[in-house]
Amino acid sequence: MAKVWFVGAFVLLLTGLVIAAPAESSSEEGKEKSKEKGYRQYVGEQEYHLPFKTRISEPFKEGQTIHAVGNVSKDPKRIDFNFHKGGNDDDDMPLHLSIRFDEGIFTGKIVYNTFQNGNWSTDEQRISSPYKAQDEFDLRVRIKGGKYQVFGNRREIGVFEQRQPLDGVNHVSIFGSLDSLRVFHYGGTIFANPYNAIAKLTPGKRLDISALPTGNRVNVNLYREGVNMHYKCLFATTKVPFKNEVFDLTIINEAFSFQLFVNGKRFATFAHRGSPNDIETLEIDGNVDVQTVTINDATKA
Repeated sequence: MAKVWFVGAFVLLLTGLVIAAPAESSSEEGKEKSKEKGYRQYVGEQEYHLPFKTRISEPFKEGQTIHAVGNVSKDPKRIDFNFHKGGNDDDDMPLHLSIRFDEGIFTGKIVYNTFQNGNWSTDEQRISSPYKAQDEFDLRVRIKGGKYQVFGNRREIGVFEQRQPLDGVNHVSIFGSLDSLRVFHYGGTIFANPYNAIAKLTPGKRLDISALPTGNRVNVNLYREGVNMHYKCLFATTKVPFKNEVFDLTIINEAFSFQLFVNGKRFATFAHRGSPNDIETLEIDGNVDVQTVTINDATKA
């Protein structure tokens, strides 16, 4: 099957500047129909009731990432994030993250602990917190290799040993000094590199990829018979927008174009140079640790 690399190809050079070279529209109609449209930053984004507690359908698995996004309140004291083995307050908690804002020696710290058989562990660990009053709250916990890999506002801030098995975890709670909680979801696995999958990205669908760069290059390719779209990230050694940070890439297939968003911000629009209906496969490779990949309906904001 022939591959034509110039259909919708662009390069993102991260050297403190973002340089995009999107494909030209194939017609004036394409330009007119590809006007910017608003989409939700995350799939399933909504206003959750606080304090938040939800039941999960099955225990978390190796490679999954649990992701929460909200906004810190004006005068925050504490935000707690917990895994529960049961719905009662005295049930075991294999994971307790307590984000402290104004508590003496704990100020500006995140405390990791576990609760088992009615007692807190004496092994309490502390790391620095990236969260500030009235700022966005983005917390991701990845389960990998018997550890919790914790990301605060996209950067890895700590890695903790799993002290209890995750079998039996059936609730997650988030409460404390949050004005809002608009995202809670979990998923993912340990992805192969290169990663290849069937990807029926038809018009009205969105592809969402969350990943952590581990080097200088990340490639995301969408293939259909005869042509493809190619997304390439090159990371330089100077300060860059998301080097060493988890990034969220969203590709939305509209009738006349692909809309691309990076970390929730519109990055580029690429007019279709062929049918938008026959995208078949996805490939991700390069220096990258992929965390989640999903295809969903592209709901407007």
